[in-house]
Amino acid sequence: MLLKLSKNTFVRQYGEFTYILGRISSFDQMFCDAEIFLRGITRQPREKEEILREILAVYGDADETVVRKDFEEFIVPLVAKKLILSGETPEELDVQEENFTYAAEDPKTSESHQVLTMEEVAFMPQKVLGDYFEKHPMLYQLQIDITQACTERCLHCYIPEYKPVFLPLEKLTEVIDDFSRMGGLVLTLSGGECMLHPDFETIVRYARSRDLIVTLLSNLTLCDERKVALLKEVEAAVQVSLYSMKPSVHDSITRLPGSWKKTMDSIHALHKADIPCTIACPTMKQNYHDYLGVLQFARSLKMHTMTDCIILGKMNGDVSNLSCRLDLTETRSILEDIVFRSLPMNSEFFSPGKKAEFQPDDVWMEEKVCGAGFSSMCLAADGNYYPCAAWGGYVLGNCHESRLPDVWNHSPSLLRLRNVRGRNFPSCVHCPDRDYCSVCMCRNFNETGDMFRPAEHFCKVAAINHELVDELHRKINEAKNI
Repeated sequence: MLLKLSKNTFVRQYGEFTYILGRISSFDQMFCDAEIFLRGITRQPREKEEILREILAVYGDADETVVRKDFEEFIVPLVAKKLILSGETPEELDVQEENFTYAAEDPKTSESHQVLTMEEVAFMPQKVLGDYFEKHPMLYQLQIDITQACTERCLHCYIPEYKPVFLPLEKLTEVIDDFSRMGGLVLTLSGGECMLHPDFETIVRYARSRDLIVTLLSNLTLCDERKVALLKEVEAAVQVSLYSMKPSVHDSITRLPGSWKKTMDSIHALHKADIPCTIACPTMKQNYHDYLGVLQFARSLKMHTMTDCIILGKMNGDVSNLSCRLDLTETRSILEDIVFRSLPMNSEFFSPGKKAEFQPDDVWMEEKVCGAGFSSMCLAADGNYYPCAAWGGYVLGNCHESRLPDVWNHSPSLLRLRNVRGRNFPSCVHCPDRDYCSVCMCRNFNETGDMFRPAEHFCKVAAINHELVDELHRKINEAKNI
């Protein structure tokens, strides 16, 4: 009997915990003391008896019957979910893998296997590993903006200017190697427009060869047949912004005539190739009445979708792009859709629903407010490391001066960030809307120049959210009493 790890199964060791992520089966679990059972199961087929002999050698005098029984009980559920492939020949294992479906269908309407989208993969540390990473910071997800050049000039973009700056291939491979050796898992390539990098294809293939999940943030205006084939080859996941189903509206935001058609053609090409794609629709004044059409379109393709009404100030403190931001009346309208109609949204900046338990002030004051620097970080095209993609004003180090592990483990700016707790936001501690908001130091910094001073607009948004959620609960209770 042969065993091998599926190409869509990823295993990482975090201290005593073994983390297994299955992208096809939506499997996401941590195990204690499982490393010995898994170390011999690789991406190349191996005889089950050979793996067992290695395990028995580690356990020494342990009862062989017990070890064999424990091993069998451990792998049977993983084989059933195709996380580990089992068969008599390598060809049989290859057929099993080829028969996996990659269509990102709606999990509510399909019982087929599901490929995890970029959002689902990216947020898993917060759901599964958050407590562990808070005590033992580990770089799980790294975003690299491989170029600052871009094909579009979006009105709301937080990047101050698009310079033709590209991270050199040799530096990128060095960083990717370090990331992989550190136990990293999710590598997001972005920009600017990442497909403008002259070594884009080499970078993508190299990242996948280092056993990383590759995700892309792209406007897809350069996504031709060759690149679709590449993304299929490396099993990448993609996120793209589509601002409207009306070409004129989309193009007015990107300021690139013809961009809507290029992006739409690429979305359909990804769909045809069964490449996981998330369609985001950031909502602003220019497309305020169009976001529902985009979400409906995404659902028609069974693609994951979301909206948000968050416009961040630029990384250099310039807030001129905030003229695109919805006013409070317009924001209320979108929040009503989110709260009352369960509209899918980007929940990074505030929660659309009431939390199950409200934390007392003294407890909240001792909690961390952001996961940046605990499990994720960003590298910009100029070589600077940031806590997150938009927080360019808070530099942690530079890849041309320091290696990635040095920055992650020793950067004074990053160590300071890890010590930030709720108590550092005195105006938030006793705020009645605190539990309907999310503290975002990047948003604060870009808009007010001070990471600890909340941007007033979002305080008002939290109050609206609070009001609407309370109204929702009143209606639910009234319905129960009828």
